[in-house]
This record gives sequence, C-alpha cells and structure tokens, in this order.
Amino acid sequence: MSRSNLPPVLSLLYTHNPFYLLSAGLFVYGLKLLFRAGNSAVLFSQGSVAYMEPWGLLGSFMGVTLLMSVTAILIVRLGKVWEDARSLILIALLMLLAIAVSMDELISLLSDKDNSRQHLLLMFACGTGFALSISEVLLRGLQIRLSWLYRGPLYLLLSLFFLWPALLLPEVTNFSAEQTRWLVAAFPTAAGIICLLLIPAIRRSSASVQHNGTPWQWPWFPWTPFVFLGAAVCFRAYSLTMSYDAIPYRGHFWDTSFGLYMLAPFLLAIITVLLEIGIVERLPRLINGSLLAAPLLLLIAYPWWVPWSRLPLYTTFTLQVVQHAASPVFLVLMGLLAFYLWAALRGVRRAELGVTAILTAATFIGPRAFGNEIWQLNSVNLQLWPLLAVGVFELAMAIRRRRGLDLLLAACAFAGILLIGIQRTSLTPGWQRFVISHLPFVVVLMVGMLSWDSVTEFLRRLGAPMVSATTLACCLQLSNRLHHGWLVIPYLLLSTVVAIGLWRFWQAKSYLIIAILQGSLMTVGGLIGGVIVFLRMRTAEGIKPVILGASCFLIAVIITLLKAGLARRIRCCLLSRRLQPEND
Repeated sequence: MSRSNLPPVLSLLYTHNPFYLLSAGLFVYGLKLLFRAGNSAVLFSQGSVAYMEPWGLLGSFMGVTLLMSVTAILIVRLGKVWEDARSLILIALLMLLAIAVSMDELISLLSDKDNSRQHLLLMFACGTGFALSISEVLLRGLQIRLSWLYRGPLYLLLSLFFLWPALLLPEVTNFSAEQTRWLVAAFPTAAGIICLLLIPAIRRSSASVQHNGTPWQWPWFPWTPFVFLGAAVCFRAYSLTMSYDAIPYRGHFWDTSFGLYMLAPFLLAIITVLLEIGIVERLPRLINGSLLAAPLLLLIAYPWWVPWSRLPLYTTFTLQVVQHAASPVFLVLMGLLAFYLWAALRGVRRAELGVTAILTAATFIGPRAFGNEIWQLNSVNLQLWPLLAVGVFELAMAIRRRRGLDLLLAACAFAGILLIGIQRTSLTPGWQRFVISHLPFVVVLMVGMLSWDSVTEFLRRLGAPMVSATTLACCLQLSNRLHHGWLVIPYLLLSTVVAIGLWRFWQAKSYLIIAILQGSLMTVGGLIGGVIVFLRMRTAEGIKPVILGASCFLIAVIITLLKAGLARRIRCCLLSRRLQPEND
C-alpha cells in the first residue's frame, strides 16, 4: 500500500505505526492489574498453594518482551520492515526497564514476607540473564553487527538496572539504612563510569559501524539505544529512591533523598563522550557545544533549587553529603576540572580557559560551601590552592607557548595569593590597602619585562602610566587615610628612582618623562614643605639666616654648573651609553 494515497492522519499512523507501543502499554497496565490489585493478587491469592505472584508478573513481562523481540526479527527476516523493527527494539528496551522497575516492588514484597536470600538472588539472576539474553537474541536474529566495544557497555548498563538493587536489600548485603541511601545516590555515578567505557569504541570512528547490517547510518546506529538508556538511567535513579529509600506511608510523597545533583556525574560522563565524538569525527560545533554545556551542570548541583528541598529526608541526606564528602557544587567543580583537563590533553582549543575558570571558581567555593555561602565572597573562606594551581598551570602554558596572555593570567593568580595573604595578616586595613595598591603595577611590570608578543609589549607601555597612577594613589593614602604625610616625599623619591631604573632598562622615554614629572613634584613639594617647616621652626636668632645663606649658595652653585654645560655633558654621556650597545 502506498502512503501517498492515504489521508495525512492515516499516513502518519501508517508510517510510524504507534500500535506496537500502545499494545505494550496496555499489556503492562493489564498485567499489573491482574497480578496486583491494591495489596492482593487477582490470579493467585496470597497464602494459597499456588502463590507465585512475583514470578507470575515477572514471567508475564518477560513474555511480552519476548513477543516484541520475536516480532521484530520476523518482520525484518520476512518483510525487511526496518521502520517497525526500530520501534519494536526500543519497546523491548522499554519493557526491560519496566521489568527492572517492577522488580523493585516485587522484591521488596518478597523480602518482607519470605525473607529468603536465595529467592532474592534468584530473581536478580533471572532478570539480568533475561535482559542480556533478549539483547543477544535481537542482535543475532536481526543480523546486526555490533562490536563488543559497544556491546560490552550496553550489557553493563542493562546489568546495572537489575543488579544494583541487590546492594540495597539488607537481606543480601546487611547494609544499614544510611549505607543503602549512599548506594542509591551512587547509582548514576556507576552508570557514568560505564558510559566512559564507550571511549575506546569512539576512537575507532564512525567508519567501524558503517557496515552494520541495518539501513541506519551513524549516528542513528549505534547511538539510538544508548540515548534511550541514558534517559532510562535518570528515571531509574529516581525510582530506586522511591523503592528503597522513601519513608513508607508517612511524610510527603516527594520526601526522598533523590536530588538532581546526583545525576551530575552521569551527565558529565555523557558530555565527555560527546566531546570525544566531536574530536574523533572532527565536529567543531559538537566540541564547542560540549565545552559550553558542561558548566550548566553547576545549576543542577545546587541542592536547594528543587521543589522538595525543604522536606526532612532530602535535607538530612544533603547535609550528610556535605559533611562526609563535600558540597555538591564543589564536587561538580572538581568533575568539571577533570573534564577540561581531559579536553586540554586531547588538544581542544580554549579548553585551558575552562581549567582556569573552574579553578578560579573553586577559590570561592570550598568543599564545605553550602546554601547562601556559595555566593558570598568572604576572604576568610577563600582557598589558596586553586589560585596556586592556576598560576602553575598558566605559567607552564606560557613557557610552552611563549604567550603573554598566559603569563598575565599566571601573574594575576600569584598576585591573588599575595592579596589573600595580605588580608589575613595583622596589618591594619589602611596599610593592607596601601600594600595591595602596588599589586597591579607589580603584575604589569613582571609580565612586561619579557618581549614575547603584543600583550607583553602593551603591558610594557602601560607600565609608565601605572607608575604614575600607583604613586598618586599611594601618596593620597599616606597623607589622608594613614596620616603619615611625612612619608610622601620619601615615597616620591623611591618611585622616581624606580621610574629611572625602568627607563634605563627599557630605554622608553615615557618612563623618563614620568621620572621628571615625579622628580619635579617631589622638588616642589619638598621646597614647599621645607619653607613651611622653616617658617614654623623655633631656633636661635641667627640660625635661620645661616640656613637661608646655605640654601642660596647651593642654588648659586647649581646655576654655575648649568652655565658650565653640566646638563649638556650629562645628556651626551647618556646618549653615548645608549648608542654603544647598538655599535657593538
């Protein structure tokens, strides 16, 4: 039948054929009603000789899954209808998830009433064995060629759905309720580790799955089932908390230990896989998208942005995570640091900026940062090791690339360490500000000393106005806030000497101009200050004329030396020294 001759609605139904999915949903709903109505079984009443409710529901779900799988094989083998086969394969995976979720309730019921460890282990083994067997039957029956580099992680994820609950039952592991809660929270992390096992398969590139026995090309094959299982992991993480960690028959329905921050390790693993795909397949948009999407995990890492954040069980467990491990935001920061380091090692451009940004954020967000403390910038809570790591990392990058921007970032990081150290000293706030005022000039000076690129050249030119700005700011602080005006002239003298030294070192006229201006300012200030002190000085009657006479004599000698050409000789001497290295 041609779909072009059908009305749009019928054509849509004909193309996508949703009735397989509808039948599976009705099967699940009906079987749940048959085998469990409230707290009693319909087909097999509790306490009867034929009581086998858990096995009956489990076997029925397995039968539906087997029916869907066999149908998929038959329609491909006999009719080559791959469109419907694709739907049936995904429905089979959906049924496996339904079996795993239904087993939680069945195993909990069996655990409460039979208390048989062997019985529980048998159910876990049956569920896992069936999931792996039906997957292998589908692959072989449909003649799909899938490498074990893909098949291994696929089977591990399916096994995780069925076997992880075995760790959560006291009858099997003898774990306490608190330990069980930690294991429930660790489920997404375990799934994320399995996802990272796909990296060796990705390294073989899409060419390895080109001839796969299906009409689907990369990325639809083999990533479609993995995308489905990725969504299933998120749902399974929540269902485990409802089945093994919720407070039964009391409290709020949402009051479980589940938090969105638990999904962060799994989502970070997915982003890492996407980054690796982008690198291998040379997809710049995917690479840049992965680098930009990774920091968004910090949004779900903040524990108090969920509607159930004030419920007691959730609050209690989140506080335990902060106390015994670290703040979820800090843990995600460390995961992002590993992600960007991996990207940098893989040669991704601009990945080092992510490393620097994450380490800078870790300076303000410590392991115990929680609640509103995350957003409060307090020097007491600042950490020094991230800044030290930034400095070392950027310095290594600067030496490797000989790039001024990296060197500037390294200098800023080390200056930040000095700033935090100064703020933690016993100096008064005024003197702390005075010392800190010199840090920008020191950074510019240290980076500008190297002739690497345009950045260092720009900072070298910026050094001259920085000398003047720093001198002016510090002189104002000495005279107004610190009330040590007598230190202004010595400070001006020291600043002038520094400017002259930089002029001699870099042969830049701007530093000489700054030195002359500061020297003139120092001279004028010194004269004015000297006159004021002289007028206020109380001495013997003949002392002041003697001082005035000595001053006049000194001025006369200076004028005579200028007439004798001393200034011209000094200038010629400086020019000869400047030209001598060029001639050599």
